[in-house]
Amino acid sequence: MIVTEIRAFPVSSTVVMRSTLFALANLGATLQTYNEDSGVIVATVSRWLGLQKQEVVARVRSFEQTCQIELDAPDVEKARELLQLIATYVRDGGRVQANATMQWVDLQRQQANKARRQELGTKARNLLGGGSESNLPAVVEEGVNLPAVAAGDPAQPGPSLSAPVAIPDNPGVLVKNNRQMLLELKVDPQVFTDRTGFVTMCTVCYAPALRGSAFCPNCGRPLTLEAVQPELRGNAQKSARSGLTYGLIGLALNIVPLLVLVLPALLAEPATAGLLDRIRETLSPLTIALAAILGIAPAMVAGFLALRQGQRAAWFLNLPAVLEQNGRGQASLGTALGWLSIYLGVAWILLIVITLL
Repeated sequence: MIVTEIRAFPVSSTVVMRSTLFALANLGATLQTYNEDSGVIVATVSRWLGLQKQEVVARVRSFEQTCQIELDAPDVEKARELLQLIATYVRDGGRVQANATMQWVDLQRQQANKARRQELGTKARNLLGGGSESNLPAVVEEGVNLPAVAAGDPAQPGPSLSAPVAIPDNPGVLVKNNRQMLLELKVDPQVFTDRTGFVTMCTVCYAPALRGSAFCPNCGRPLTLEAVQPELRGNAQKSARSGLTYGLIGLALNIVPLLVLVLPALLAEPATAGLLDRIRETLSPLTIALAAILGIAPAMVAGFLALRQGQRAAWFLNLPAVLEQNGRGQASLGTALGWLSIYLGVAWILLIVITLL
C-alpha cells in the first residue's frame, strides 16, 4: 500500500531536495533518480533484512521562496520517519553533518568487523588446510573498475571497506546509487544553515512552520502556549462553575431528609419526649425510602461530582500556560460544599441506623 504525504516548507526547493536526498541516504536507501530541475527523487528502500525492495518517490514543487513536497512511501511509518528527518535537516543544518559523521563511524565499524571475519577465516583455513591457499577462489577488490569522476563533481567515490576507513575533517553524506556505488556528497554550508530561529516543527505530523505560528498549518494542532490559553482558561472557569453548582445542589438536596425525617418528629406529640424517640415513632419504610431516594443518595452523588469538577478546575489552573486564576475561589467553595454534602449524607444514614437500633 502506497502512502502519500504532502507538506509545505517555508524554504527554497533546493534545501528540501537535498534534505530529502540526505534523509534517504541516512535511512540506507539506494538512489535511483535525482533531478533538481524537475524536482523528482526516486529511491529504493529495503525491508525484511533486504529481501523486499520498495520505492520511495518525492516530488518537490517550488513556489517563489517556498515549496511543497509530495512523498510516496511504502507505509505510514516510513513516511513519518522520512518527513521527520527532512524537517529536522531543514531546521538545523548541523544535523546533516552530524549524521554524515555517524555514517563514517558505521563504516569504520563495518571495516573492523570485516577485518575480524577475514582474520578468523584465515586462521580456520590454516588449521583445516595446513596453510595451503593455492585452491582458494579469487577475491575481487572493492572499488575497482569504477567510472572516473570529475574533480569538481560534488559526488565523489566513497570509501572502500577493503582498506582502513579514515574519517575526514569535513565528511560528506554517503549515498548509494543504482549501480551500487557508494558516493560521497559534500554538505554545502550555505544551504544547510541553522534555521531554528524562524522555523519550528510540529511534533505530531512533522510539518515545518514559521516560528510564532499559533497552529500547525498541516494538522491544525496548537504550537504555542498562547494558542491554548483561551481554551484552558475557559475550561478552568467552566469546571469551577460546575463544581460550585453541584455543591449547591448537593447542599439543597440535604433538605429533603430534614423535611421527611426530622420535621414530622418535631411536630409529633408528646413534645416532652426526646427527639430520637419521636423520630423513631414517625419513622417508617416509606419515609426511609423517600429520604434515601429523593435526598441522601442524590446529595452524595452531587457532592462527588462537585469534588471531581473542583479537581479538574484546579488541574487547569495549576498549568503554567494558564496565567489568569479566575475561578479558583469558585472551585474551592464548590469542593467544600461537595465534602459537606457527602458528610451530611453519611450523617443522615447514621441517624437512620441509630434510630432503628
